[in-house]
Amino acid sequence: MSAADIAATRHIPSSDPRVEPLKVNVYEYMAKAAGQLVPLFPYDHAGAIVPCGNVLIGGPEQTYGQFFHWNTVSEVVVCYGSHNSPLAPGQVIATQNLHGVNSRLTDETDSDAAVVIVVTQHQAEDGDQTEAMISRCSGCQAELLRHEYDATPPTAPHGEVRQFPTTVGSARFAELRNTDEVRTCPECGLANDAFQGATWGWVRQVSQTATAQSAQAELRRSAAAFSD
Repeated sequence: MSAADIAATRHIPSSDPRVEPLKVNVYEYMAKAAGQLVPLFPYDHAGAIVPCGNVLIGGPEQTYGQFFHWNTVSEVVVCYGSHNSPLAPGQVIATQNLHGVNSRLTDETDSDAAVVIVVTQHQAEDGDQTEAMISRCSGCQAELLRHEYDATPPTAPHGEVRQFPTTVGSARFAELRNTDEVRTCPECGLANDAFQGATWGWVRQVSQTATAQSAQAELRRSAAAFSD
């Protein structure tokens, strides 16, 4: 490869004029977050890099459970701080398309255990994007539920408050997982414990986003009526 070719590979293209450059302090942002996997920036369009914050905290009655996540696009985990966790501060993990998800705490009942991580995914440049949440029996590891959903990103940036498909899919997964039919293993008959969806906060996050969408729409209607 010539020097000219090397120089060309180092060129950073101009930013998309539709996307305003932003920055955020992950600690400040996640101190006020509604749940886990909170997008830190308002960009989730095709080709976008989407970092999502998570704060997982131990406690005497705390339990997060275990599930598996499958994604057609790549994800990278960065630990921004931890205590009593196998994750070290500054550790970076490139996950496989199918990977296990849990609290990353050594002991979830330890009130001093905590971790702040950011999970970043690169949205598909074009075509479909699919994700799935999978639950397995705690006894025999047979599959109890595979909730697959379309997570194809919009083609362009936006100025609206939008639901993040992964959060919506996760909230639906928690709902389905806790039905009596799904909790009972079809292989060994074990009645699995309920999945603690409230601990992850997905339903609250979806609800707050829907409320923010509604409030934004109401304000615009009021402004339009006033201008008339």
